[in-house]
This record gives sequence, structure tokens and C-alpha cells, in this order.
Amino acid sequence: MNKIFLYLFLLIWGNGLSAQKSYFQQEVNNIIKVRLDDISNTLTAEIQIEYINHSPDVLDKIGIHLWPNAYSSKQTAFCKQKILQRDLEFYDAPDEQLGKISGLNFEINGIKAKLESDSKNPDMAWLILPFPLLPGVRISIVTPFNVKIPKTFSRLGHVNQTYQITQWYPKPAVYDRKGWHLMPYLDQGEFFSEFGRFEVQISLPRNYVVGATGVLQNNEEKAFLNDRIEESSLAIKQKVNLFSNEIPSSKEYKTITYIAEQVHDFAWFADKSFYVQKGEAILNSGKKIETWAMFNNNEYWFNAIHYINRAIKFYSDHVGEYPWPQATAVESALSAGAGMEYPMITVIGNEASFRSLDNVITHEVGHNWFYGILASNEREHPFMDEGINTYYENRYMNNFYRDVNHFLPPVLEKWLGKIDEKELSYLIFARKYIDQYPNQNAENFNLLNYGTDVYMKTGGLFLYLEKYIGIEKYDELMQLYYNTWKFKHPYPEDFKSIFVKSDTNNLDWLFDNALNNNTKADYKICKIKSRPNERIITIKNKGALKMPFILSEIKNNKVVDQRWVTGFIGKNKIKISKKDIDMIMIDPKYESYDLYSNNNIIKTQGLFKKTEPIKLSLLPIIDNKARTEIGITPIIGFNSYNGFMTGLYFSKPLLPTRYWDFNIMPMYAFKSKSIAGRVHASIRKYFLNGPIHNINIGVRAKRYGYDDDRIHLSTLHYNKIMPYIEFNFRTDLKKSIDSRFGYYINYIKDEVLSFKLDSGYVTYQDYFIHQMSYKYKNDRILSPYEFNLAMEFQKFESATSLENKYLRIDLDLTKKLRIAKKRYFEIRFASSFYPLNTQIKSTAISSRNVLNTTRGSAGLAFQGYHDNTNDELFLGRSDVSGIWSQQVQIKQGGFKFAHGLTQRDNIGNSNSFILAVNLSSDLPIKKIGKWVRPYFDIGYSKKNLAGNPQYLFSGGINISIFQDYLDLYLPIIQSKAIKELYLSLDHPSYLKQITFSLKLKMLSMKELTQMIN
Repeated sequence: MNKIFLYLFLLIWGNGLSAQKSYFQQEVNNIIKVRLDDISNTLTAEIQIEYINHSPDVLDKIGIHLWPNAYSSKQTAFCKQKILQRDLEFYDAPDEQLGKISGLNFEINGIKAKLESDSKNPDMAWLILPFPLLPGVRISIVTPFNVKIPKTFSRLGHVNQTYQITQWYPKPAVYDRKGWHLMPYLDQGEFFSEFGRFEVQISLPRNYVVGATGVLQNNEEKAFLNDRIEESSLAIKQKVNLFSNEIPSSKEYKTITYIAEQVHDFAWFADKSFYVQKGEAILNSGKKIETWAMFNNNEYWFNAIHYINRAIKFYSDHVGEYPWPQATAVESALSAGAGMEYPMITVIGNEASFRSLDNVITHEVGHNWFYGILASNEREHPFMDEGINTYYENRYMNNFYRDVNHFLPPVLEKWLGKIDEKELSYLIFARKYIDQYPNQNAENFNLLNYGTDVYMKTGGLFLYLEKYIGIEKYDELMQLYYNTWKFKHPYPEDFKSIFVKSDTNNLDWLFDNALNNNTKADYKICKIKSRPNERIITIKNKGALKMPFILSEIKNNKVVDQRWVTGFIGKNKIKISKKDIDMIMIDPKYESYDLYSNNNIIKTQGLFKKTEPIKLSLLPIIDNKARTEIGITPIIGFNSYNGFMTGLYFSKPLLPTRYWDFNIMPMYAFKSKSIAGRVHASIRKYFLNGPIHNINIGVRAKRYGYDDDRIHLSTLHYNKIMPYIEFNFRTDLKKSIDSRFGYYINYIKDEVLSFKLDSGYVTYQDYFIHQMSYKYKNDRILSPYEFNLAMEFQKFESATSLENKYLRIDLDLTKKLRIAKKRYFEIRFASSFYPLNTQIKSTAISSRNVLNTTRGSAGLAFQGYHDNTNDELFLGRSDVSGIWSQQVQIKQGGFKFAHGLTQRDNIGNSNSFILAVNLSSDLPIKKIGKWVRPYFDIGYSKKNLAGNPQYLFSGGINISIFQDYLDLYLPIIQSKAIKELYLSLDHPSYLKQITFSLKLKMLSMKELTQMIN
């Protein structure tokens, strides 16, 4: 009982102190003995951990990472993240390819200790201490452990007998002034670990080459490596392979020892076929760093030592001297990106050129500084290592290579437009407000944004900071940061304080805004006013980010003077002395993160001072910042009534999007000898916060033929104008979710045949159709689903009544169930019904004609005559026979039969109610399983006509020629009524029962992102 009271007292005492904590750092020293069995792909090991409590707190437990357990099941955080990223390699892996850590039996100072695993994360646990750990006290933690090495799905793993032994041992979590940092293993999202000393003994077959953290202690192994260096050099010189066949493992084992001081992790890599090269980086102080390269790719890696040496010297010169005695780069199998860093050693995946290899080696070697030495919390603040390191990687590449900012070859840049990768990647996402600010937990990012925002955007922001404060000051502050926080755990506020305290410029725009929220800068030059000795420029920031900018005065396209302007929000007037110049421009080198740069220029003379030059271009892909670019693209089209059409497609460049959009597509139709085509214009408003992500307001218009006037041998056209408003709701950017609501007003004016003597043979029939729709689509990879709710309302006159109206509701829910790799079973439920319909008792089904007896009928099979708003692409929307009459769309009931317009009153349609279920499935057959798909439809249509069948079914084979774009449907089994109606047609044949669906659409940014993911 007395011990319990003492224990409670110590805990309360410790917690009382914690409110007054200053910086402290725990110390974790490790001695590990490990044996590799390359037959069973297992490790047998024991670890002795010296844990020193430098905190002011009394500890009753220690967080322990058991990261090999991330590979132990399909329920781990790692697996869930890979599923979210649409990567199912691990999810589909057989059990024998999984991994785990086992055999744990912890003792603390010789006393058995209890390990409590986290109920949701098997790779996280708490080691319950058998006694309170007081401040300043050290304990010895000992346990055996076994690791089943998984196939390489991420970092730890093996490919045959190539081993990547990382995140492999029981590892105490960081405890600091903010508490415990226990975290599950993730592929996207790195680590946070305590510094200490490692002594690691590795036993493995004698003919393995090992690269590892630390310094090799064994002379015999050093001789073995020297021999391999000689063999490798000769093979490289003679341009032959070092090994031509698979190498059997030696039956003899060796034990090699590595010692590493002041590191927070230990990794090692083993391969029997490694080439080995050795070099030396000499720093400005005269210190010599031993460098190693171990690889299998003789084509590019023979120059790796040069890249390693150059990178070490570059970072040492600009950040701070490399503190450790050696650095190694290893080529090995890797799934977690192009490279991965560990203290003193980095692993690189396959690279396809000298330049890309240099780039990745430099980035990963650079991580020795940014996380290896400056050990920030990579999981919670990934910009502090990945982003800042990317700045230095870019600086290195710019120093040693030309045109690194332009990722397209010059030939393509002339056609597509000139823009650097950093700028384009930012604008593509930022203008659609789907970028993510860099300083947040790595788990919050989607896969693309992790690259564009954490790496590229942060690197670009720090380049901008360098330009703003000057490179000498920038280097001075980064070196101060390095020297202040090396071998410690800095947080963003610690990093910020170095710059804020040491620089007189206000840097809130960076540290409080650009890194920590999604506010944006959008400067615009409003006007210029000239006075005898000065000019006054009025500039407005339409955004909320007070980013500083360069204001330049330009003469004959050359900058004659420029200045930095402190950032602001709203309008500001800037006075400059009057010079002989042509124009004034914000950020002439396009280095800032200004959202729209087309409004950043004003001429000093002329009527249209702010008007950009207009340039016509053939299919512009990338927006030209210096001018208004209009794309002109030749196009062709076809439908049954207009025949072949040709014309021009006028549009703005595709990337990056602007807040307004337009396209015009006039075409000449050769059959109808008339003009056809379409027009679209829209404007978008985006919101940083709240449930609505953006609002689109626009108008669409089009004109096409919809029927032939066979009496007068002419074509009947429809004309449509549709203003609309759409609300896109905010969703989790990590998930492939689309949620939107739209309201559409369709004004349609049809040319129709008239039989009145005083009206000519064609008259016009116009009407309004109101539509509201909600769509929710979750395109997750395991069980995607989509829900659509649409309401359609129309008032119309008919031959029998001046006041007709209907309100139809269409519902459909589609769900896919994964049955095998890339194979799905799909089920779709659909229904259409009418809360209001004055023609609900009518036996007639709607079509375009002057009598207008019925409107808005629903069908089990959606054919051209159902599409009264002309939304869908039907090549023969009114055809009664021929191939174009056999087109359907998967809407409403989703059936695939098409008896044509003249049979609409006889089967499958209703003015009251329909209900359908559509089943289809991929086949578990390689190559053709996604293209040849069985389907089966069953449905009910309520009809007032006596004897009309109400229950129908149909099944067959769907040949998906271009999936979701062009599909053929070959029926095999059908209801008696469907068969008999086909037999009643003129010249019945099986070919007439084959139908097709055609859908042409532009992919949304989310869909493009998903495809890239």
C-alpha cells in the first residue's frame, strides 16, 4: 500500500512539473544482435536498450513501436492508407508475403515487464514499467525478438534475397515537452525518433555485401569489401556484368559489427550481387568523409560516388558540416517513393538517367541534415524535412545543371507553353482550391498533394524567402538553425524563431500563413497615374495572403529598376520616380505564388494599358502568362441528321484553369447544309472554408439536328440554352469523393412539322424544363458506389389541355463489389416515379411532335426519345430503324434493348412508375476479363395500356470497347415480350437486337488525380 501511495505521489509530482517544462531530450542507446536466415527470410535478434529519462517527469510507461507488425494483417494503418491511395498490392498479397515481429519478452533491470498492445494498431504498444522511472534515472530494457521479413511493399522487405532491413526492431517512441509521440507505421508519413548510440552485430551468409548505418568495425569484412571494389571497378571498366547468374548463399556465416554515435535510427541492406565503390568527400575544414556506393545497375551508378561526394560538400557548405564519418548510397528494391533516408545511409530505387540518379541521391543524402541531424517530427510536420530539403535539392540541381525548372523539352514548350514544374503544379491545384498547406500531418495529404505541397510548394516558398531576404542572409540563418538545433528535435515554432528574431523583415506571410493555411495572394495592377516627377501605381490584392512581391519597371522587355514591396491585403498606392519605361510589372520572372499573373502588368502609355496581347494557338495545353491565348482546334462530328460536320473548337488553354471558362464549337453540317455546334461559358467562385467548396454559374447552348423531315427532305433542329448553377461540396481530399448539387433551366426550341395551312411546313415549339440533381460518388477502390437523385419539372400545353405538368423523380444507386484484382461485380438499383403528372393515366409515351400529348415519360431502356433535354449524345435520337436507332444510355431503368421510337407505346415505358435492377460483372480472366462482361437486367414498368407487360428481364454479354465510353450489348436471354416485339419488326434479325452506348466526356480534376494516383 505504501508503494502505491509513493507511486501516485511521484506521478502527481512529475505532472506538476510538466507544466513548467523547458526543452529536454530523452536518450536511447541500443545494442542489437541479429541473425539473417535467407531461406525463411527471417531475423532472429535480441536488443538491449539503455533508456535515460532526461525529462522532469516521472514515467510509468514507455511507448514502443513494433513497426514490422504494420505488415501483419490487412487491418493495419499501413494497409488502410495503401487502400485509400488505390494501391492494393499489399491487400492482395498472400499470407506468406506478409511480415511481423514476434517473440518479445521484455525485462527492465532484470524484472519482467508487461507489454500492452494498442487495440487498433498492432505496431504500437505500451511497455508498462514495473517501477516509476524518475528524472535523471536510466534503465536497461532487454528483449529477444523475431522478424518475418515481408515482401517489399514499402520500406522493410525483401525481393528474393535482396534485403532492406529498416524500421525493424522494437523502438521507443519520442517523449518530449509535448508528450508521447507513438504512431503507426505508414508508407506516406515518416518518423520521429530519439538520438543515441547503436552497436549492431549482424550475422548472415558470408558472401553478402552489407551497407549500413554506422562505421564497420571488422577488418576481415573491410578486406572483403575492398576485393569487391576491385571486382566492380574491373567489370565497370570492361562494361561487363559482375554476376551473370543467381548467386547461391554461402553456407558459412559471418558476423559484422557497426557502431553509430548520435543517430536516431539504424538501417542495413544486404545483397550478394552488389557492385561496390568507395570514395572520399573532403570538406572545407579538411575533414574527410568516407563514401560508399552499392548497386546493381552498372549503367548509371558507376558515377554515384561523385554525386554523393558533391552532395555532402554542397550541404556542408550551405547548411553545416557533415558530422558523421561515412555516408552510403545503396540501390535496392523500394516501394515507398524513389528513395528513403536513414542516418549515414540512403536507399535509392531504379533511376533511368544520370541526372535523375544525381537528383535522387542528392535529395536523400540531404536528408542526413533535414531529419538525420535536425530531427523534427516528420509525421506531424513533414515540410520541415521534405520541403526544406527540396529547396536545397533544387538549389543543387540549378547549380550543376541547366534548365532544371522546365520539365518539358524545348520543342514541346514551343507548342504547349513555357512554364516551370513548380509553378504549374501549384497553379493546377491552387486555382481549384484543392491544394493543402504544407504544415500539417502527413496523413492528411492525398498522394499527389503530398508531392506538390509538402515537397514542391515548400521548396518554392523557401526559394522565394531566399530571394526576399537575400541568399547571404538566408544561408546565415539556416546555418544558425543548424548549429542551434543539430541532434535535437526542433518544431516549426523553433525554426520560425531563428528567422523572426534574426531578420527585420516581417515573415508572417510565410510562417503564419503560406505554411499554415490555404490563403492565396492575387495581386492586380488596377491603374497608373502619372505626375511630373513620379508615377502612382494602384495595386489590389484580391487574395488574403500578404506575400511580398517585386515591382519592376521595364523598357524594351528589359528590367531597368525594381523593388520589393511589402505584402498587403486590399488596395495600396505605390509611388515610383518617373523614368522612360514601357510598362510596370509585378514579378516579371514569375517566381511568386501569385494566383493569376495575367493582371500583373500595365503599360505606361496607350488606350488599353492592361489589355494582354491576344494570341491564337493550335490546341494550347498550358496557359501563356504574358498574353490571352485562345485555342483553335479543327474538329469533326457526326449524327444521323446533320451528317458529317467539321468546324473549329475555340477554347482557353487546358492548364492551369482560370476562374472563368469558355468554349465555342461552330460546325458546318454537310448533309443538312446548316450550322450546328455548341457554346459553353462559366464562372467559378471558390471558398476556403465551409461546406461548399465552389459554386459554378454558367450557360450552355447547342444546336443539332434531331430528326429528318422526310416530306420536304430537310432536317429538323433543336436549339437549347441552359443556364445553370452548381454547388460542389467540400469533401476529404484523401478520398475520391464527388458531392454536388445543381439546378438547370433548359430552354428548348424545336423545329417541328406543322400541318396548319397558314404556317408553312415547319413551325417552332419552345418549352422550359427545370431540373435539380444531387450526386454523391465515392470512387474508393474496394467498393465504390454512386448515388444520383434528379427531379425534373415541366409545364406544357397539349392538344387536349392548356395546363399540363409533371414532376418526375429519378433515383439510382450503383455499387461495385471487388471480386478479384481489378475485377468487380456491379449492381445498380434505379427507379423513376411521379409525385405529380397530369398525364399519369395517358397510354401514350412522350416524343417530339406538335401534338405534345405527353411529356417526360420514363423508360426501362433509355433511348433517344427519352432525352427531352438533349443532354446525352445520341447519333440518331429519333431514328426508327438502322444502327443509330440501336443506341441506348445507361440511365433510368438501364436496360439494353432498343425497339425504337415507333414501339415506344408497346414496351418498357411509363408515365407513372418504373423500377429496375441491373447486374453486371467483370470476369476473373486475364486480359479480357474487363472487356467481356455478362449482364442481367430485371425491371417493372407500370402502364395503363391493357395487356402491356409490366415485368421484363434481359441478359447477355457486354463488350466494353472503351470502358465507360463505348460499349456493345449482345443479348442472350430476354423476356418473351422483348423477343416478340423484335420479331414483329420488319426484317427481324439478331443484329438488330445488338445495342450500344456511347458517352463522350471530359475528365474532372478529381478523376485525373485518381488516374494518376
